[in-house]
Amino acid sequence: MTDNHQYETPAAGTLDWDEPLNRNFERIDTDVEIRDTDASRANYVAKAGAKFLATDTGNVYLGDGGSWSQLGTIGLSAAGGDSGVLTLLLEGFVVAVGKNNTGLQSVDPTGTDTPIQDALDIVAAAGGGEVRLPAGVIEETGPIRPYEETQILGLGVELSKISITDRSADGILFDRDSGVSRVKLDGFALNGPAGTGSTGVAIHHTNKDTQDLLVGRLLFWGWNNSVYRVDEGVGPFQCRHEQLTIYECDAGDQDGLFEFRSWYGPANWFGTIAAYPSANVSGKNTTVFFSRGGTQTVDYLTMGGSAGVAIDQTWDSLIEFGNVHWEPTSNPTNPPAIVRLRGHGTAIIDTVKHVTGVADYVYELGYDSYNARGPGRKILGPYIELGAAADITTNIVNLAYPVDPAEPSLYQGSPDDVTVTHSQGSTGGFRALGTAGTGF
Repeated sequence: MTDNHQYETPAAGTLDWDEPLNRNFERIDTDVEIRDTDASRANYVAKAGAKFLATDTGNVYLGDGGSWSQLGTIGLSAAGGDSGVLTLLLEGFVVAVGKNNTGLQSVDPTGTDTPIQDALDIVAAAGGGEVRLPAGVIEETGPIRPYEETQILGLGVELSKISITDRSADGILFDRDSGVSRVKLDGFALNGPAGTGSTGVAIHHTNKDTQDLLVGRLLFWGWNNSVYRVDEGVGPFQCRHEQLTIYECDAGDQDGLFEFRSWYGPANWFGTIAAYPSANVSGKNTTVFFSRGGTQTVDYLTMGGSAGVAIDQTWDSLIEFGNVHWEPTSNPTNPPAIVRLRGHGTAIIDTVKHVTGVADYVYELGYDSYNARGPGRKILGPYIELGAAADITTNIVNLAYPVDPAEPSLYQGSPDDVTVTHSQGSTGGFRALGTAGTGF
């Protein structure tokens, strides 16, 4: 007899060895748990003692010799473990964990063109909840439109990958008439259609306001457009983004990989943005971060590939950047400056570190034609050249337009680092600190 299930083991030399083996097979047919969708339960014989796990609902059944009797549903444990969710994820299902659902529900990605949106619809109908992504590539026509109080959670950016198949569709679209609050996105790659044509935008705010969006770690690949855009008249606020990585995306024909086109939208924070764009489609440099309005704080902005201008500020946007790390490797042309600051919006740049690539200047303070204002209220941190392949062809600061002395700006460096390229005379509104400070 076997230790755990007491299956019969014929003794050596037994002539009718097939009889105990047949009895073992009969018992195995009852002992081994059956796993299939709930709707397929009728395809199996409900032998007495047989177990059935519905992979789409998490319902557990026991056979009584004639029918299947439900024992319960695999659900969330108090410790946060979730064997039912894990089982479904391992089988490749998108899992919907709804607040008011009595059991798990799931969507088979092979049976629909919109598995993630289908799962979001399920949890939204249940009062909110989580959509869990399995490992592998999940194809979605797009766009994915989150509801309030919903989350899309993957297993990691190298494990769970959403692939948007409609070339014209955005990836994740915030466009609901009521606005959307308290959405979380974390742990997956959001891949565009790639190819040689234009695509939609990876994350796009187009209608009303998005509040308290929490983005953990996301990776973007294959978008021939911006990867993050806020349309004019839309104001996301109190949104946090922890780590965003961009590979092989081409925004050379756009204002930037990140575009804040609206005039408002306070308290938006980014931890780390790591951008490695390409110029395969547009043949142009990609501006990484463009801001026309609202408030954006970025702790660390690092870039390579065909990154041209790192930061392009216009109008009255309020921006603050910690470390700017500029290391392009494949720029079609040299940008006029690494950081362009135009208009009267406050800008604080802590440091610019330069490893590779060539630019005319590090900083440009210029005229903003959008609102017909000169530069004001800028604080420019030190420039640090780190590599032999780093080259600034002209000077550190290009003062391309006079600074209003009522809205003064400061450069934390030598006056020799400043070149005045306008011809309108000195206002004293721009100060290079040096040893005692010099006005321009």
